[in-house]
Amino acid sequence: MPLMSSLVAAVVLLSSLAQAQTAPDAGVARPRVARPQVRALGNGKDDDAEAPPAPMVVKPAAGRPAEDADRGLLRGLLFAFEPAPTEVRVIAVEDLGLLGDPRALNALAQLVMDPNPVVQSAAIRAIRNITHPRAESILANVVRHPSISDPMKAQALEALVFQNTNSALGVIAQSARGGVSPNVQSSARRVMLEVPTGRVP
Repeated sequence: MPLMSSLVAAVVLLSSLAQAQTAPDAGVARPRVARPQVRALGNGKDDDAEAPPAPMVVKPAAGRPAEDADRGLLRGLLFAFEPAPTEVRVIAVEDLGLLGDPRALNALAQLVMDPNPVVQSAAIRAIRNITHPRAESILANVVRHPSISDPMKAQALEALVFQNTNSALGVIAQSARGGVSPNVQSSARRVMLEVPTGRVP
């Protein structure tokens, strides 16, 4: 029996200690843990604090923009011409237009003759984004080319407006008067309606 009473006393003692540790108001002082102060917004007390180090600024080396332009042009040309899914090629072709680099125009002229009509259309859109005499010449040749489809010619007529030159508007006006298929002539007349009256040749 003394052993049993000792076990009961031990259990009671352990349970009382456990309650004292878990109870919030047990009266046992807990050590306070210092929390890091948040200084994101800053306040008046932070004036004496040590200033954070300034961010490191890396200045680009001289000639870097030109190298990046060359790299972007080369990457676009590779993806546009190498065998790949149509979506990948179309994105690469349109990126060539977004670069606005006239050096891509000769390659885009070849892509206008691509067997895939989706790539052809993307090439015309890319040429439209580049304002340059060579771009205007390519679009005019598309309109006059005997083997290019009428939808591509209609798209080239619409792209000629973005060249914003009298000679480009002259190609559209000439196509509206005739010398092309009825569908292309109709497209040219529709484009001419969108040209301001003072700009009509």
